[in-house]
Amino acid sequence: MRILYTVAALLLCGLLSADAQNDVLDMEDDLCPKPPPIENGYAEHAVRYKCDQFYRLKSDGDGLYTLNKEKQWTNKDVGEKLPTCEAVCGKPVNPAKPVQRIIGGSLDAKGSFPWQGHMVSQRNLSSGATLISDQWLLTTAKNLFLSHDESAVLEDITPTLKLFLGKKPVAIDRVILHPNHSMVDIGLIKLKSKVLVNEKVMPICLPQKDYAEVGRVGYVSGWGRNANFAFSERLKYVMLPVADDAKCIEHYEGSTGPEKKEKKSPVGVQPILNQYTFCAGLTRFNEDTCYGDAGGAFAIHDEADDTWYAAGILSFDKSCAVAEYGVYVKVPSILDWIQETIATN
Repeated sequence: MRILYTVAALLLCGLLSADAQNDVLDMEDDLCPKPPPIENGYAEHAVRYKCDQFYRLKSDGDGLYTLNKEKQWTNKDVGEKLPTCEAVCGKPVNPAKPVQRIIGGSLDAKGSFPWQGHMVSQRNLSSGATLISDQWLLTTAKNLFLSHDESAVLEDITPTLKLFLGKKPVAIDRVILHPNHSMVDIGLIKLKSKVLVNEKVMPICLPQKDYAEVGRVGYVSGWGRNANFAFSERLKYVMLPVADDAKCIEHYEGSTGPEKKEKKSPVGVQPILNQYTFCAGLTRFNEDTCYGDAGGAFAIHDEADDTWYAAGILSFDKSCAVAEYGVYVKVPSILDWIQETIATN
């Protein structure tokens, strides 16, 4: 965090510490001149807090603090309470362009999906995870049990997982399952320490509204298997539209009417379809997610605020251009649980 030193009309004098990229003086430096006196007036000492790149100021005040008679730095709105710097979310330096595919094989442009985590299980199975703050990620409950049966204890699972962000390993503190994870395929991962947010590692924003509207296009990234069923060594991504729920249910389970048929999943595994999920995919093109992509975000770019949001988390990733749709957990439907879990852990 940086502090700008200002006097009178907020004329800049220097920073608390020297900045290698900017020719500025230290606030304590004797070379920092005192403001000249003015007739019938005086100079008031003040500092303004600002945050490093990829962080933003979080405060009920404006970040400006003045020195009172008791030699205390105070803000007119919040008193002595200091602001904090929180990680910016959903602002990739090099946003994805609307022309790419996963199965077909387009590589991630540098910095397009800085929230994408890569998790490797005890049996060397790859899966995805999505960074939603500088210390927490979302993934699927199934991903956490890739190398374990459902009777496994979470404390025993945690040390068997390897997690990478920006291609660098990060240490996991704990994993937490959604209390109804058999129906809501979601888990949270807490890191042992906060990651430094930069152009390669940045959380995606949590949505305050439901972006999963039929026809709306989202982006999904991952290290899943390619068309030859080999795990990809490079991050790839795909553009997919949100599908109509009735068509998705019919595709996997047969007719939605009274004459409902037997389940007919073309890949032999039945996805979870309920009020917590939505489907996305194309019916005519071999562009889709595949084994190992689960845990990645269905990322939506909101042009109104130029921000990327996690509309969903990929749960059913087995299609590999065979089934027509991937299935995603709606993030807005679990937002309260996410926020409460983070706040209490």
